[in-house]
Amino acid sequence: MERLDLHNTRQRTIAELRSRMRAWERGASGNSMDACSMGCGALDALLPSQGVRQGSLVEWLGEGGASGAGTVSLIAGCRVCPQGRPLVLIDAHHDLFPLSLALLGFDLSRLVLIRPASEREALWACEEALRCEAVGVVWANIERITSTSFRRLQLAAKGSSGIGFLVRSAKALQQPSWAEIRLKIQPRPSLRGSLCFRVEVVSSYENLHHPVVDIMIDSLKGTLHGHTASTHPLPLVSRMDVATADHRSTGA
Repeated sequence: MERLDLHNTRQRTIAELRSRMRAWERGASGNSMDACSMGCGALDALLPSQGVRQGSLVEWLGEGGASGAGTVSLIAGCRVCPQGRPLVLIDAHHDLFPLSLALLGFDLSRLVLIRPASEREALWACEEALRCEAVGVVWANIERITSTSFRRLQLAAKGSSGIGFLVRSAKALQQPSWAEIRLKIQPRPSLRGSLCFRVEVVSSYENLHHPVVDIMIDSLKGTLHGHTASTHPLPLVSRMDVATADHRSTGA
C-alpha cells in the first residue's frame, strides 16, 4: 500500500513538472484568448488552446499532392490571419496562383506570394517573415527542415507572436519537430460535390481527447465544416522527446 501511494505521488509530481515545462517552453500560459480561430469549430478543438495560438508553429502533413494538406491549411491560414495584417505564402513548389487563392476567399490586397528558387531560400524567407511583427500568418511548403532550422523558425514565431503553417510530406513524421502540434491530412470520399478530409493529431504538447475530425470544404463559399471523428486520448509528447530524437538521429 505504501509503495502504491509513493508511485501515485511520483506520477502526480511528474505530471505537474511536465505541465510547467510545457508552459515555460511555450512562453505562455496557453490562454485561449491568445488563440485565433480557423473558422471551423471542430478544427479549432484539435488544438490545445481551442485555436491557433499566436507565437506558434503548426505542421500540416500529407501523403502526396492530393492529400489536402495544402488546401486545408491555406483556407485555415486565411481565416486565422488577423484583420489588417498581411498573409505571407512561401511557395517553394510554385503551385499557387492568385486567381485560385481568390476563389478560396483570400484578399489579394494583403497577400504576399513568394516563389523562392530553392528550399534554402524558402527557409530564409520563412524565418524573416516570421520575425516580422506586422505579418499575420506565414504559410510555407518546405519539405526538408533540420532540427536547428526548425528551432530558429519556432523562436522567430515566438518572438514576434506570429503564426507559422508548415506544409510537409508525412515522411517528416520521422524527423524531430518544434511545431506546437502536427496534423496529418487524408482525403475522404466527397460529399454532395464538396471535398472531404480527415484531420488527425499525430503529436501535441497537450493531452487531447478528440484527436481526429472529419471536415468538408464548402464548394461555394470555400469555408470549412467538420465534426469529431474519434474520442481516444492522445499520448503527450514534449520537447524533451524532440531533443532525444534529435540526439539519436545525429548519432551523438
